[in-house]
Amino acid sequence: MKKIKIIANPNAGRESALTKVLQLVKLLSKDKYQIILQFTHEEKDSTKFAMNDDGEDLVVCCGGDGTVNGVVNGLYRSKRRKPLAILQCGTVNDFANSIKLPTNINSFYKMIKNGKTLDVDLGQANDRVFVNVAAGGLLTEIAYTTSEDKKQVLGSMAYYIDGAKELLKGEMFKPENLLNIKIKSEDLEKEEKVSVFIIANSPSVGGFKRMAPAAEVSDGYLDVIFIKGMEFFDIPEFVRALLNGNHVDHNKVIYLKTKDIEITSDKDVVVDLDGERAGRLPMRFKILEKALTVLIV
Repeated sequence: MKKIKIIANPNAGRESALTKVLQLVKLLSKDKYQIILQFTHEEKDSTKFAMNDDGEDLVVCCGGDGTVNGVVNGLYRSKRRKPLAILQCGTVNDFANSIKLPTNINSFYKMIKNGKTLDVDLGQANDRVFVNVAAGGLLTEIAYTTSEDKKQVLGSMAYYIDGAKELLKGEMFKPENLLNIKIKSEDLEKEEKVSVFIIANSPSVGGFKRMAPAAEVSDGYLDVIFIKGMEFFDIPEFVRALLNGNHVDHNKVIYLKTKDIEITSDKDVVVDLDGERAGRLPMRFKILEKALTVLIV
């Protein structure tokens, strides 16, 4: 008999998480699974719950990207290689979407029963890990400024629309808003002025499904994107390229794959990990190859 620990954010995804969790518990109970159900109420609860060893055979995470990040950090710190099943309930769910995890509860339960797994990479940023993305710059503020009402109505499209609006406004590309950074990796060492940097483990970032089009979750590399400043009249063309996933060839974009990169700045630059504020530059980012086992369809 399997013991399953469910870690859920009851407020995620317009409160759909609670409904999905109750449906899942009902299905698991019919098949006599032992269930440990834990709801998060404070920021670090997901990490704490995942770190604790309750004798579970499987951890189920129900929430958005931030909840997934907390659970993954807890599992990584505990050094327990427990498989993780991600029941996506948040607004964006970039990582879950990138590996095509089911949203339907019956399909999700079937995935648990089948038990098929995939070992995926994690990114490491100083002493924390991330499953999907690390980022810095003005564009990352959208995660905090997009209104709850808009997310309730539009879901992931709220970030997508606000992101496109911010790009078209052009404020992030103005010289006074650029970040003066130093980049050091095995293939690149230089100073550059950029509006935003993105370090991705999957193609999908912030609802843009082809932000890092060459990224793969198990290829042993981080995909790094630096977007430089540009003139206002160049922005519409850049946004079109971004929506099509062709922006990596734009002359205002630096795109590279690396296993290890250090970024420093003379400004106070906040770094987000999976959409949650997690520190400031300087920061070193490394790939942790096949460090997490996830259930897949």
